[in-house]
Amino acid sequence: MKLSCKSSSIWGFSIPLVVLGLVGLGLVALSSLDIAAVLAQNQKPAAQAGAVPAGNVENGKKAFIQHGCFSCHGFSAEGGPGARLAQNPIPFQAFVQYVRRPRRSMPPYGTQVSDQEMADIYAFIKSIPPSPDAKNIPLLANP
Repeated sequence: MKLSCKSSSIWGFSIPLVVLGLVGLGLVALSSLDIAAVLAQNQKPAAQAGAVPAGNVENGKKAFIQHGCFSCHGFSAEGGPGARLAQNPIPFQAFVQYVRRPRRSMPPYGTQVSDQEMADIYAFIKSIPPSPDAKNIPLLANP
């Protein structure tokens, strides 16, 4: 019994359509695996994407002083020559990125501050209570 197989001519070569189909399926399978791997690698669970690592407030206060942050941002991160950090800190990932590679006059800290120290300093900054409203300070409310 003779099997007949249709073929196609590509660049002058005669290739059976079955072979072309299998090659096509293989390419689709490989590309879908690559895409799935890339997506799995780049996607983080929603909880981790914006998650802030646990930091220790007391260690953060010590690191804030040890690394000299207070000299520009004040002992309570209320600002001075440097930006005010207390009460409304930027998201953690932006904070880390800025400390490591600032765009303005702040010196870059690169890897001088560990990831854990970053989390501790961020916890310290977030722990600072808001300043009282000026209207609630008797001396300022009654001129």
